[in-house]
Amino acid sequence: MTNKKSILIRGLLVGALLLPAASVLADDNKFESNHRWSNDGKDSHHGRHEKHYYRRNVHHDNRGHHNKPEIRHDFKDVRNARNEVKQDRRELRGDYQELRKDRAELRRDIRNGASKQEIYKDRQEIRDDFKEISKDRRELRQDQGTLQSARRELKSDLRK
Repeated sequence: MTNKKSILIRGLLVGALLLPAASVLADDNKFESNHRWSNDGKDSHHGRHEKHYYRRNVHHDNRGHHNKPEIRHDFKDVRNARNEVKQDRRELRGDYQELRKDRAELRRDIRNGASKQEIYKDRQEIRDDFKEISKDRRELRQDQGTLQSARRELKSDLRK
């Protein structure tokens, strides 16, 4: 008896899972039938008798947007902002690498018993590295903001 119940429950579960899929499959078939190549009987430039039906939700009115000077300028702004962010990240990586080197030098000098003047100089270099890192982080945040605003402007111009 439990075997029949489990088969019945499984069947109901499979049916419940397939019910939404059936409507999607039916919609796909309807969609494909509307967008096939058809012969409309007219001669085209190359002697074909075919016409392609495009989907209705595709925007064809904004095809030549790259030719508009404003949009070309926006693309250029986004590209320049990306390059600035890339360069800032490279500088920040280099600053962190310099900090690691200076810390290792300080540890080495302390281990080897260097003079107080040498240790003071190493610590000053580390402080300078931290200042440089904070300056580069600030620049990176500003350039990322510039990139975001350039992207927003490009998107708004493309929507026009």
